[in-house]
Parts: sequence; structure tokens; C-alpha cells
Amino acid sequence: PAYIAQALVYRYPKRQAIAKYITDVKENGLLTKYWSLWLPATMINFCFVPPHFRILFVASISFFWMIVLSIVANNDKDVESCPLEPEPVMLNPRALD
Repeated sequence: PAYIAQALVYRYPKRQAIAKYITDVKENGLLTKYWSLWLPATMINFCFVPPHFRILFVASISFFWMIVLSIVANNDKDVESCPLEPEPVMLNPRALD
């Protein structure tokens, strides 16, 4: 769902989003990274973390997982394929004062 949502936001075909997902899973090892993080984190959470700290622990792990996802998703070597346009240059910035 996240890859399709990204395709909708950046206006590129859904097939390209699915192809990117398959590439991330097969070539970038996304699923392996997922299991290597969440399986031990869940075991630690239920075995060692006190119940009143479990939500904080999972939120912290989730924060670092989002960093991993961001790195994998933006690991494009081709900068030209970036869908973002450069910010326009202001000729007279003092005109806004």
C-alpha cells in the first residue's frame, strides 16, 4: 500500500510502484531487514520490557525502522529520476518585505 500511495502522490504508474516494491524486496533485501529487526524486537519486548514501557519500546523501534525504509526507498543512483522539481529562484527577494 505504501508504494501505491507514493505512486499516487508523485503521479507515476502503479505498475512502476509494484516493480519498485519487487526490486526493493528482492534486490535490496527489504523483507530480510524487516524480519531481522522486528523478530528480535518483538521477542525482547514481550520477554524483557515491562508492560508499561512496551508501547514506548515499539515506537522507538518503529522510528528506526522508518529510517531503514527511507534509506531503501530512496536508494536510487539516478538523481535525474527524482519526481521533485527544483525550487524556483526569486529574482527580488526583498519585494516580499
